[in-house]
Amino acid sequence: MKWDYLLFYRWLALNVVGFAILWVFHMNGMVEPVFLGDSSYIVYVISGLFLYGMVLCGFRVWKTSRELNYVKRGDKGKLKEFADKSRQADRESVKEAFEIKLFARISFVKYISSSLVMLGLLGTVIGFIMVLTNIPANAVGDAAQVGKLVGALTNGMGVALYTTLVGAITNLWLNANYTMLRTGVVNLVAAILESADPQ
Repeated sequence: MKWDYLLFYRWLALNVVGFAILWVFHMNGMVEPVFLGDSSYIVYVISGLFLYGMVLCGFRVWKTSRELNYVKRGDKGKLKEFADKSRQADRESVKEAFEIKLFARISFVKYISSSLVMLGLLGTVIGFIMVLTNIPANAVGDAAQVGKLVGALTNGMGVALYTTLVGAITNLWLNANYTMLRTGVVNLVAAILESADPQ
């Protein structure tokens, strides 16, 4: 049995499992404290950027899956473009240019994925700065100031740890999506090259 849009269905299955796990954590009350414990709101920025990356990745997976279907069915759209250019120039350089063109379409997903972990590290630095700047100088030796000291430590460490956690998890998740998309593009390039080769 021949499956159309197999790449898209794999992508969908991966993310349904991911969001199901996230839902289980939410139902156990483990998601809200992450957002409430970050007074810098970087967790919101990371989450928004992650969702943006997921939507763009899903769109690219859909397009790549559709193009794979066209090539496997013998549609001449991309094959004609590749064959015409390879007749006019060195086939190897046209192949490399074609691969670069296809991979350039998905490079933004990798960039967003890297940005997520960098935002998490930025949140760590901001959290430590919050700890250091919110500790009163006289709080170290004064027993009456211990409450302020503990409050500053709790707030700053919450920002540092939660932003790092969210940045790392969303990076891994989006990176898994990127790897799947990249594999689809590699398969697309291979299918185009095989179909365009003269028999």
